[in-house]
Amino acid sequence: MIDGRRALRGSVLASWAAFFGWLWLTGEVTRYLGPRTYWVVVFGCITLSLAALGHLWGLRGRPFAPTRADLWGTALLLLPLIAVIVIPDAQLGAQAASRKASAGGFAAAALIPLPEPGGEISFREIDYSSESEEYAASAGVVDGLSVELTGFVTHPEPGEATFSLTRFYVSCCAADAIPFSVPVAATRGDRPDDTWATVAGRLRRIASGFVLDATRIEPIAPPRDPYLY
Repeated sequence: MIDGRRALRGSVLASWAAFFGWLWLTGEVTRYLGPRTYWVVVFGCITLSLAALGHLWGLRGRPFAPTRADLWGTALLLLPLIAVIVIPDAQLGAQAASRKASAGGFAAAALIPLPEPGGEISFREIDYSSESEEYAASAGVVDGLSVELTGFVTHPEPGEATFSLTRFYVSCCAADAIPFSVPVAATRGDRPDDTWATVAGRLRRIASGFVLDATRIEPIAPPRDPYLY
């Protein structure tokens, strides 16, 4: 005789173990977690696999049939997994950037990088330099600076820019991702939201901050890892 309740619990554990194993082996973990928390996937795959084997090992015994509470509990445990399968693309885009940007800058303030003269100039450095001339001077972000940025197109606000180039920074996981945008002034017209591109040009300071005057715009496919860390 088979213990139905143990079979049900073992199946749930095996499903989650398989999901974590898929994230681990395919590299899709980069769409959900930051590098600091990759270990959760490896740990989850191993421990849940062992737990599932333990449950399935003792299937034969008294024939306990699953109760209604067991079935509801199983459904709740599988619901997040089903949601990921039904909506497999977890990548954040223009709509998410607009919502997160309107939520306020408290979280972004916690991510202010220390200005490093001669260091890499990317979305965060340009964004903070637009807010603080002191930060811009310390980071070396000045009028006429040549930069090259890769991100996706958003349209947060009208102005001198044709569009904005945006990238999410992830600290722990995709849920805490914070968008940073750089306005782009281009002569070849607008581009649709969520279009990925590499834009090269020179920074120009205006009243609201820095704008990137584009000299080269190269459309690209979305990168496998869309986030910055």
